[in-house]
Amino acid sequence: MPTRGRGDKWLRGFVPYLLYRISNQLNMGIRSKLRKSGINIARWRVLSVLQAHGEINLGRIVELTVMEQPSVSRIVTQLVEEGLVRRKVSKADSRYVLVRLTAAGEKAFMNIYPTAKAHQDLALGGFTKTEIRTLIGYLNRIQENIEADQ
Repeated sequence: MPTRGRGDKWLRGFVPYLLYRISNQLNMGIRSKLRKSGINIARWRVLSVLQAHGEINLGRIVELTVMEQPSVSRIVTQLVEEGLVRRKVSKADSRYVLVRLTAAGEKAFMNIYPTAKAHQDLALGGFTKTEIRTLIGYLNRIQENIEADQ
């Protein structure tokens, strides 16, 4: 149990706090770099999820981007208008709208990816490849534990 008072360093070992700070610092650092490409972090998340998963429904994009449904719908609409993604009704279930990158969307992703990768490399400076694989494994295990509890 943390104690009260000055010098209490308990937050340095509190994983949710550390993950939140790291995530926010990473986002702040990349925000200006992405802005030069005309893409904000929310749009980058959607493009990244579509690049990684191919054609998927809006609900899955919401889940994978950890964004609110209205925000994802608005972003997808903007990306459709810009010709970066395409929407279609699922043949298997007409209640689902499927979204996928267009060739222009894939090109947009590939134009931004080097910037995002360089930003990640900066954050992971000094880590060996083995340490990075281990870190990714730990983060995936944390995610799996959280999902199993929900």
